[in-house]
Amino acid sequence: MVTAAGLAAARAVAAAVPDPELPMVTVADLGILRDVATEGERLVVTITPTYSGCPALREIAHDLRHRLTVLGGGRPLRTQGARRRI
Repeated sequence: MVTAAGLAAARAVAAAVPDPELPMVTVADLGILRDVATEGERLVVTITPTYSGCPALREIAHDLRHRLTVLGGGRPLRTQGARRRI
């Protein structure tokens, strides 16, 4: 079960992920990070591209998965973006 403190920590970690093309700004700064929530035992992270077909979205999703998996000790994670599962 994801606790309130764990969810807050996950949100903070997700918000701090840098954009791969502009590493001086985060995905939160750019508005790409839409939500971090729980679904049962899983974290669900919703991201949207800055424009349709954004090539960095796959790399951002990978970075989010890695950082949040490390934070959660391997807990299941799902990222979704642009109304599709990643």
